[in-house]
Amino acid sequence: MTPAAGAAGPVLSHIHPTAATSLRARPAIGVARTIVLALLMLHAVEMTVLAGVARASGGRWHTGSDAMHLSSIVLWAAMAMVGWQMCRLLRGYRSLSVAGLAVQSGVLMTSVAVATDNVCAGVAVVTLATGILAGWGWLARTGPGIAGSAPATVRATGGGDQTSPAVDEVAVADRRRPGVGASLVGVLTFALVLAALSARSGIVFGLAILAVIFVPLERLFPLHPRRVLRRGWRTDVVHYLVNGTALKFGLIATAVVVGGFLRALVPEPLRLDVAASPTWVQIVAGLAISAIGNYAGHRAAHEIPLLWRFHRVHHSVRELDWLAANHLHPVDETFIRSAAVLPMYALGFGRIGLGTFAIVITLQAVFIHANVKTEFGPLRWLIATPHFHHWHHAREPQAHNSNYAGEFPLLDAIFGTLYLPTNRWPAQYGLDDLEPAGYLRQLAWPLTSSRTATRAARKPRPAPASCG
Repeated sequence: MTPAAGAAGPVLSHIHPTAATSLRARPAIGVARTIVLALLMLHAVEMTVLAGVARASGGRWHTGSDAMHLSSIVLWAAMAMVGWQMCRLLRGYRSLSVAGLAVQSGVLMTSVAVATDNVCAGVAVVTLATGILAGWGWLARTGPGIAGSAPATVRATGGGDQTSPAVDEVAVADRRRPGVGASLVGVLTFALVLAALSARSGIVFGLAILAVIFVPLERLFPLHPRRVLRRGWRTDVVHYLVNGTALKFGLIATAVVVGGFLRALVPEPLRLDVAASPTWVQIVAGLAISAIGNYAGHRAAHEIPLLWRFHRVHHSVRELDWLAANHLHPVDETFIRSAAVLPMYALGFGRIGLGTFAIVITLQAVFIHANVKTEFGPLRWLIATPHFHHWHHAREPQAHNSNYAGEFPLLDAIFGTLYLPTNRWPAQYGLDDLEPAGYLRQLAWPLTSSRTATRAARKPRPAPASCG
């Protein structure tokens, strides 16, 4: 954890807001220590089972090749990281670090892949990994008062103060001001759009299809009264046209640079078994793995200050609708999407699994940002909905650092980051920081200054109200 500024020296903790409750509301110290010891034992069992799986099937994975040696090195590195997480537990920290989150997510994703070939071993490790994460989530939600507990948490995702009308008026006036070099910026933006259209000629057709689907839905079931062409829609169209092409090249680059290395770490027999599994198995397992990777990447984008500087471009949106789903920085979008795609590629999933993920993630992302008032009843606990994701963008302090999953709220429930009140929607969205107008200015925003990107991380987070 990284110390933040302040007289008391608070720690930038990666936990759900409910961990900021007072010591009086926390469980007994004995109960907390029991949970800690249970997690330590589960950690040890988890890595033992994973090591056994790597040596399973009569030595089929014992190829003696360099890839196997790399796999062994990674396994030992993961065990060392788990040991570090054990030390953190003993010191009183109640949440996974980003590195610990990566290791546990990797274990969970690998276990799902193993289950496609060895159901018993895969289910066993998935159960263990889920139990460990649930334990971490319980500690994060309840904030048990164990010895050496972590200092008060701070928010790492932008301010929580309500914006006054005067500030909004200033923002509107600033957006209408032409600024220096506006003509040059417009020409460069137009050139980018033309380049994107030449690289992906069918992207306009995709935008038209999405508009035909979601514009009528938002008019029939509006959450907030809003014009179809609301403020900033032109910039968001540019985001859609340009970012789609940038993402394509970004994923290719990361697959070449990182994907090949990760693929070499996975024993070849496991990759072949995954590729040979039935189509429906690849689709189900692939969606599960990509959802876990997407959760981990999205959460890391909130908790690592450098990544947050790019991700805050998306959270600066103050009027959520279907088009706002594309209001993203290409660096941020490439990172989060890579966290979901690269594990599938490394584990041997073919085009069917990757193609299914691409379709589902695109439609789901647009759907959960839509300005549609519907809660979908009990299904909202199983499938990500606008009600679920709108709380992720909410400016209300109790909703901060929650609902990272893009497809399945169950992941947030396991990781301890679920916040889903009933019969209530956020009143406001966005951050305290004012985002510059125009695509190119928003592209350069993360690089202009680090002070505004970390300013919100220095604000203490008040204790939240309970979920309804």
